[in-house]
Amino acid sequence: MSDYHILTADRAGNSLSVVMHLPVPAGNNDVGVAWQTIQAALWAGAVSAVPTIAPAEQAQLDAGALYEHHYTLHSHPGENATAKRDRLDVLYGTEQARVLVELANRLAFWGYERDVP
Repeated sequence: MSDYHILTADRAGNSLSVVMHLPVPAGNNDVGVAWQTIQAALWAGAVSAVPTIAPAEQAQLDAGALYEHHYTLHSHPGENATAKRDRLDVLYGTEQARVLVELANRLAFWGYERDVP
């Protein structure tokens, strides 16, 4: 499994299309539905944007253990491949924290149902 995959770059290599696979944490939302159950339901039937994804990684997406996040890395002509890689490594952690907080807020009440008496 890879934490991120680079799909394409622009002609100059200064804009990279990246797919990050972020681990979905254990635990439940505010109404008691497991985060991975939510992710599996939202992902149901989807296929990764990564054409060469390993079957085990696709299985983790299907099970809700991973969240697929698309990101564009903007670079400049003087930034070499090693510097881009190092920046992507840091951005992976930053994006993971940001995206998981955003998802937790957006899906806090996902699955709540009630019949009004």
